[in-house]
This record gives sequence, structure tokens and C-alpha cells, in this order.
Amino acid sequence: MNKIKLLSLGALMVTAMYANAQTTAHTKPTGYVTHTLKAGQFNLIGLTLHNPVVASGDIQGFTGGTQITDNDINFANVLTAGKTYILEITDAADTSLNGTIQEVTVWGANTFDTPQDLQAEGLAVGDKYQLRACKTISDIFGADNSAGLTGGASASLADNIYIPTVAGFDIYYYSTGGFFGVGWRKVGSGATDFATLAFVSSDGFYIYRQPSSDLDFVLTGAVKTINTSVAVTGKYTFVSAVYPVGATLDSSGMQNSLTGGASASIADNVYIQNATSAFDIYYYSTGGFFGVGWRKVGAASVDQGDVPLPSAFIIARTGTTDFNVDLSEPAGYEDL
Repeated sequence: MNKIKLLSLGALMVTAMYANAQTTAHTKPTGYVTHTLKAGQFNLIGLTLHNPVVASGDIQGFTGGTQITDNDINFANVLTAGKTYILEITDAADTSLNGTIQEVTVWGANTFDTPQDLQAEGLAVGDKYQLRACKTISDIFGADNSAGLTGGASASLADNIYIPTVAGFDIYYYSTGGFFGVGWRKVGSGATDFATLAFVSSDGFYIYRQPSSDLDFVLTGAVKTINTSVAVTGKYTFVSAVYPVGATLDSSGMQNSLTGGASASIADNVYIQNATSAFDIYYYSTGGFFGVGWRKVGAASVDQGDVPLPSAFIIARTGTTDFNVDLSEPAGYEDL
């Protein structure tokens, strides 16, 4: 189960350079980042700016654990049919639940449903929550592909967006006509329109850019300013760095959640894409020959704590048990 916690912004002005993307944001409380997609390669990116909160309040009751009631809000008036929303627990009596997120697609006048029984996990009446809409493929790249991805009459001619799934990847592209018509399409789904495909804010994904030229595209939204906790499931988890700038391996605090070890072979690994599109592999060394701290495979005992986190990275777990990895907000975010 993913967890995210945030507070509202004051003002922030930040600029950062990543190995696979240049990111510039000017927010008060919203801003933008510019991602550079390198031609002829898979670009790993994440959403580091997000939609604003549209509803918040106190939980007033449960039905069956999966339906939450707040009689102070008419969700039918503030939520839009057909959209996917993210529930975020912001202040729970059981503080381990702070930051929990769930996807919400069903609601009534004063209720909304969650896919998991949060009451069974300790969520209680009086705990605080907020809701924000997921960004869609149209929000990110434009309903008419205004971001400028290469489109085509088939996926083989277009830039491809690879969304991780349990079974591998779903592949999306912008169709410019032909048999599948015009609009956002999914490989294997014919002419079905995917303009409202929702992206979860804590997930990373690939974009394969056709080998013609690099492309810059701009993402707008709000900055999250409080720690984030992301569910790690399966062997590889594609993670958004969540914050637009300032996060490093050390400041992320992931070492407090990941399994460390005296070598990379017995530790959880963090894969960070480099300028050549290959991945550098990092792990938290707990001692032995390489000492204590963040290390890079092939770089012996050189400290890597100051390595900046790009907009997305991959966690490869060494064990088989699902867990949450905490991402601390960069220094200064708590004052925003």
C-alpha cells in the first residue's frame, strides 16, 4: 500500500539538473518542471508536481471498512464523474497511517469507497484526510498531444509510454490517424480512447523517444512538502521521487526503510538512470569492507550520499516481503 503525506505550500523557487532530465520549477504554490526526453532511448521519469487538493475533512464514519463518511462534504458536487482521485491520510491517531494513499473511483453524496479496508488497519473516526485528482495522460501530455511527443498511425512509429504493471508494462502512444483514429491509444486495445488514463503520483514510468531528436516537455502542478511513503512490491518498483528538486540519497532517508548489507548482493538496490541511459546501482552499506553509508556498485567505499535523486528511479528488493519505503522531504520544504 502506498503512502503519501503533504502540507500546502508557501513559496518555492528551485532549479535542478538531472542525468536524464533538466528540471526547473517556480512555485507559489504551483509551478512547472521541464523534462528532457533523450532520442532513441528509454527515459525513466516521474511526476514531481501534482494536482491540488479538492476536498479535505475529518472521517465521521465507516461502512464495512471500505466506505468512508464525511457528512460535511457533498462529494457529488466537488468530485468529477469518471476521474480517479487519490485519498491521502494527513493526520491519524495512529501516526503510522499518516500519508496512506488509496485510489478512489466510487463516491456518493457524503461517502467515498476505498479498495482496501483502512478501518481494519487502524484508521479511525476523527482522522483527517484529503482528496486530489490523479493527473491523466491528457493532463500530462495534452489531450491533443500538445507536449509534442512523436505520434503515428501505429505504436511502432510513435513515442511510447510504458506504464509498469504486475505482468510487465502497458504501452500507450498518440495515434495520428489510420485504422485506430486520432487520440491516446493502448497497444492491443485498438481504437479505444485512453485520454483519461490516470497516473498515480508515486509511480515512475518510461517514455521511449523515437530516434529523431530530443524533446523537452513541461509538467505543471503543486509541490508536495512532507515525507512520502511508497509501497515496494514485486522484484522491481518504479518510484517517482515526488519532490521537484533537492532530494539526494542521503536526504531521502530511504536507508531507514530499505534492507542494507555489506555488499550489493545482499541489500536492496536503487537503480538511477545515467546520461548514457544505462543504470548506476546504489545500496546502503551497513559495514564490512566498504564501510557504512550509500555506496555505488563498482565504486568501492566512495560515499554516494550526495547523489541527487532524478524524477524517478527503480528499487530492486532483495527479499520477497512487501514493504513501504519512506522518502523524506528535502531540506527547507517543511517551512513552505
